[in-house]
Amino acid sequence: MSSEIIEVKQLTKQFKLKKAVNNVDFKIRKGDIFGLIGPNGSGKSTLLKMIGGLIYPTSGEIHLFDNAVERNHAYFERMGLLIEDTGIFPHYSAYKNLDLTAISYGLKNRKKHIHDLLDLVGLDKSNKTKVKNYSMGMKQRLRIAIALMGSPDVLILDEPINGLDPQGISEIRKLIWDLNKTGITIIISSHILEELSKVATKYAILYHGKVIENITKEELLLQCEDRIEIEVDEAEMAVLILENHLGIYNYKVMDDRIIHIYDTASGSQQITKKLAENNIYVHSISKHKQTLEQYFLERTGNGGETHD
Repeated sequence: MSSEIIEVKQLTKQFKLKKAVNNVDFKIRKGDIFGLIGPNGSGKSTLLKMIGGLIYPTSGEIHLFDNAVERNHAYFERMGLLIEDTGIFPHYSAYKNLDLTAISYGLKNRKKHIHDLLDLVGLDKSNKTKVKNYSMGMKQRLRIAIALMGSPDVLILDEPINGLDPQGISEIRKLIWDLNKTGITIIISSHILEELSKVATKYAILYHGKVIENITKEELLLQCEDRIEIEVDEAEMAVLILENHLGIYNYKVMDDRIIHIYDTASGSQQITKKLAENNIYVHSISKHKQTLEQYFLERTGNGGETHD
């Protein structure tokens, strides 16, 4: 079995004249925390619904656990879903909500399974309080517990921190880490890259239904690291000067002309002077500092509709 447990190929969903998801491709490996980032209206929920088996694609393929899946496929049962507002019974306790879900699943030894889930998400199993009196964070943890019923291999969370206060966000973040440590692969969507960057290991940026970039956490942080960008005639010759004359080794050659220098202790003037002394013509040099939010906005703009 390959390390990829989810793969989508040319996945498309069209509603009348609008393509909500347009020829999307990506792979998710076992153990990933896969961040699906995009502004409101970019198609995140539609894409997650197709992966979770809630709606059918117009075209394209979904491969789960090394198998191409069709409608009503059993592999969808290995996924736990929290997409949009998962229904909970406000006049019942957390235990009763989970018990009703367990009955619908036909689970045996329900009591132990429910107690384990409540412990896992940090809710008191002896608490008889009605869910309607819970905080937003507690309700969200209960919804995640419901999604975990049946011990799924993959957990899909659609905008799980929406409407939460800072404490609630921190609690959900810790819960995601804890769940991932147990071996669960997690797909989590958000329109806030800054927050998603604290948990995800890999990202797909979605805009107007299309994946415009697949990027790892390491690559993302590197893109946003302070650097000096320099354009020269011959990057291969320039890096020899950087290393031998300036002691600069923390750099990345982007192509045959562009170099990103991450050792910013050497100033732009010093770099330009040393290159010129060695007959390396510098076309441009600039300092670059970019926040995660700026990186995201550069790729998606400020657009996006109001509903996903």
